[in-house]
Parts: sequence; structure tokens; C-alpha cells
Amino acid sequence: MVKKYPNTPKSRKKIPSRPGAYNLKNKKGKTVYTGETKNLRRRVGEHNRDKSKRFSHVTITPTPSKTKAKQLEKKRLKSYKPPENKKK
Repeated sequence: MVKKYPNTPKSRKKIPSRPGAYNLKNKKGKTVYTGETKNLRRRVGEHNRDKSKRFSHVTITPTPSKTKAKQLEKKRLKSYKPPENKKK
């Protein structure tokens, strides 16, 4: 189940601390970065410290394991082709 959270400190606290995939989106709703992690809340918070990755909201998809999150991220990278992921 995909959930959307605005990029505010209050709403980031509502993000679950579990494995999953996430998309950082700009004001127009375009995905600028996609990733996977074993702790969604912590990882989204880390992106806020990086000023180069500006985003207005995040969509998350909790998964039962990090392996499932990695598979989901791979699918999203192919379909969204986010510009921030290409800088690596």
C-alpha cells in the first residue's frame, strides 16, 4: 500500500520504521529520486539533510523485507528514471 507524506517534520514522524521503497517527489509530483531501505523513517530524514535533493513530498511502500524493497526499487527505477538516481 502506497502512502503519501508531505515533507514536514510532523508528517515525517508518522512514517513507519520498517523496510520499504520510497519516491521523493517535487512540487509538480514528478519523482526526483527513488530508493529502498530497511528503515523508511530514518532514510527519508537523511534525505532532508542533503539540500541538493529538494522534494515536497514522499510516497512510501512498506515491504516485509529489505529484499522485497530492493525488487520494488528496481522496478521503479526502470519506470520513473529519476534524475537524482542518474548522478551516481
